[in-house]
Amino acid sequence: MDEEKRSNEGYEIIEGCTIGSTEIVIGYNPKAPNHYVCWYCKGGDNYFWGRYFNELSAAREKLNERYKTECGMPYNQPPKKQRQRDDRER
Repeated sequence: MDEEKRSNEGYEIIEGCTIGSTEIVIGYNPKAPNHYVCWYCKGGDNYFWGRYFNELSAAREKLNERYKTECGMPYNQPPKKQRQRDDRER
């Protein structure tokens, strides 16, 4: 079954990943001055904090950077890890 294509501001979403409740996506628009964008996305349609690039490789680097940052955020840690951390602080 084909997934419905998503787009925002004329950019087709071509890649993405999710960590916790945060999605990070890459969009492509061949007619835009910068063909690629990396956005955060909430709820599947609320895109924000876009960074624009001329090369797909640069957009992927930004996606990876943002993913690593999100992995380190306390709200994206499994509950067990948070409890262990809380216990050590006492």
